[in-house]
Amino acid sequence: MRNRTVAAPSKEVDVAIEEYAVRREMILPVDRDTAWAALCDADELATWIADEVELEIREGAEGMLRWHRGVERHTVVEEVQESRRISLQWCEPGGEPSIVELTLDDVPGGTRVVVIDLPLVMLRVAAASFDETQDATRGPQMVMAATA
Repeated sequence: MRNRTVAAPSKEVDVAIEEYAVRREMILPVDRDTAWAALCDADELATWIADEVELEIREGAEGMLRWHRGVERHTVVEEVQESRRISLQWCEPGGEPSIVELTLDDVPGGTRVVVIDLPLVMLRVAAASFDETQDATRGPQMVMAATA
């Protein structure tokens, strides 16, 4: 991914999204339905996204993710596309919120899981640099694709 200077009404904004995003990708040796069931189960989700998960995967649900090192993040489920994508917003106490997307894709031999964590402030900056007709606020993957 590369930086892209985007013309905005009366100004140019250098969008460097990739510098702020955390992206993880893994292939699970299971079909998408099995992978989806794991993402929707708090105990399974805790095996790879946090040490402790208190969260129901349904739009509008709120919960908490905790790590053994003492980090806690209040989490809200923003969007759920059944068997495809979960969009969360999370934030450490006193910190800046981030949007986190977990996306599932079928691949030979299993299911690819892509996790992108992007500070919400970067989405706002990127959205301001695009025409109003472009849907740059729907999530980090869409913004990152638009700036590639």
